[in-house]
Amino acid sequence: MRQEPGSSSFISVTELLVPVALPALLMEVLLEQGLSADQLLQGTELRLEHFSHPATKLSYRQLAVIISRGLALSGNPRLGLVFGSRIRLSHLAELGALYGSAPTLRHAYEVGLKHQKLLGSALDMRLVERPKHLAIIASKLVPLEERYYFNQESWLMGIANQTSLSMERSVTEMELEVEFDYPAPDDLQLYHQLFGKKVRFGQEYCQVLIPRALLDQRLPGACPTEFKIAIQRCEEASAQNRAPISLPEQIRILLRKELHAPPSVEEIAQRLNLSTRTLNRRLDELDCNYRQLLREVRFETAAQLLQGTALPIAIIAQRAGFNDASNFVKAFREWAGTTPNRYRQHIEDQKG
Repeated sequence: MRQEPGSSSFISVTELLVPVALPALLMEVLLEQGLSADQLLQGTELRLEHFSHPATKLSYRQLAVIISRGLALSGNPRLGLVFGSRIRLSHLAELGALYGSAPTLRHAYEVGLKHQKLLGSALDMRLVERPKHLAIIASKLVPLEERYYFNQESWLMGIANQTSLSMERSVTEMELEVEFDYPAPDDLQLYHQLFGKKVRFGQEYCQVLIPRALLDQRLPGACPTEFKIAIQRCEEASAQNRAPISLPEQIRILLRKELHAPPSVEEIAQRLNLSTRTLNRRLDELDCNYRQLLREVRFETAAQLLQGTALPIAIIAQRAGFNDASNFVKAFREWAGTTPNRYRQHIEDQKG
């Protein structure tokens, strides 16, 4: 569905929100493809020299024009993979220093994703605990239309590459798994070259799955002092960042507060000063809906309680919004592929 100007679910497509570092890398990649800067930037009010100025910021609309033209002019549908494979810590502003000095991957991603707005991504990243993995899930922050594959592939490639750099090990050696929520293309050669064989299509989410065994290993570049400084700088930068919270995340926040008796979609719409129809339409533009968000929050909450507490299953079921523990166990098995008790035991075994 095509987005009306300026109506992108609380996130402005015209405000200058995107720092220049990653767009500058994107322009470098596109120019290496033999494309013309004048063609890429036509109508954006940007000139090539803007990308060498650290104070420059782009709007999502300007970035969308550059990406769409890059895809059309290059004729390369896998341009996102090429771009993502070039992302290094130096392109990630304050977050680069944080990822480079973190003691473990768990520290890097738990802290880093709190400050993800500093990168101006068009995707909303979140962490979800799985039985054998930590999943980094990428959901749309603004409507992406024909740029969806580009954005997902560039960011998941960037995450896999960043993890590889932090661990000083190859993606295939770490046995990272990568999943996409769209059909597989005809040619998988580049995916297998970059990700290895553990790449799947037609899945529920676009996500990188990091084996739990890697999460608490000390990273080669670990430096506690620099990590504390990096956290402070990220917090200071985030305090100045004006990017608002996405509509799905606003709904998740409301649901987490009242998960034992979750508000209806009509009540959510009222609290956000929207009609129910407008709320549903805007969620549809972001490829999600109220029922999906409620399901995600219920099971992510349950997983956190199973991992971090010794609460009985019946109490966890209640806190996750289930009136009956047996229904919770059945639903949890469908979501996680295992029972709550086995999930908890698996987490404990991993810690041991």
